[in-house]
Amino acid sequence: MSDEQTSTALSPTRNAALARPDFPFTRVARRLGIDPAEAEVALRDDDRARAAIARTVGEFLEADDARRAGRAPETAMGLDPDFPTGVGMALVGAAVLWEARDLVPQVALRVAKDHYEDGADELAASYIALVQESVDPGAESRDDAVAWAAQSLLVSVLQRSGDPAQAAEIARDLAAHAIPIDLWRDVDPSLPDDSMSWHGGAFVGGIPPRRDERSLSYEDVHDYMNTLLADMRREQEAEE
Repeated sequence: MSDEQTSTALSPTRNAALARPDFPFTRVARRLGIDPAEAEVALRDDDRARAAIARTVGEFLEADDARRAGRAPETAMGLDPDFPTGVGMALVGAAVLWEARDLVPQVALRVAKDHYEDGADELAASYIALVQESVDPGAESRDDAVAWAAQSLLVSVLQRSGDPAQAAEIARDLAAHAIPIDLWRDVDPSLPDDSMSWHGGAFVGGIPPRRDERSLSYEDVHDYMNTLLADMRREQEAEE
């Protein structure tokens, strides 16, 4: 999906979401470190919202690095009861809704890892797809390693819950491109010198396992966003 296609697909959805009378501006602002008193103004300012998402993603990655290194949480982010997976899902949803596409891959990969380690293979596959659809094949992106790491994780997902033959085909594709089969286990994936750029994945028709056999698209994330917003709205009402 090109940047132009992404913008066309998402802008009306964001505008519609922000126009809803029950949009939880205060809770979304808190998640992004924005003063709740300025929530509506800030979230209607695309540049300001994206800057807040970028800052919060940086805090998330730093806190998650500490967690994966076995260090006790020292920040508000690390102490959040929804950290890491719930916070990561919320940030992916926000990055998609505000079209901050470059912020999706690293966080989505970590969410996919968490889901895989929790045994939620279908969710893991969905976030793997988000990683890969956020990286342009052949663009010499700094996220090439992240996309390949997601592809290597897909092998493990398919071996456990999908088609072993597809897992074997992807494993052969990884080997042909000099990609380590366990690249996804690295906290900060990097590619060997002889590896090749991200090529877009082995399956054009979608990444299994999905029960409905549909390819995951950016638009599908809005199903999650609707659920997230509903949950946040209920929590806000309970607080009030």
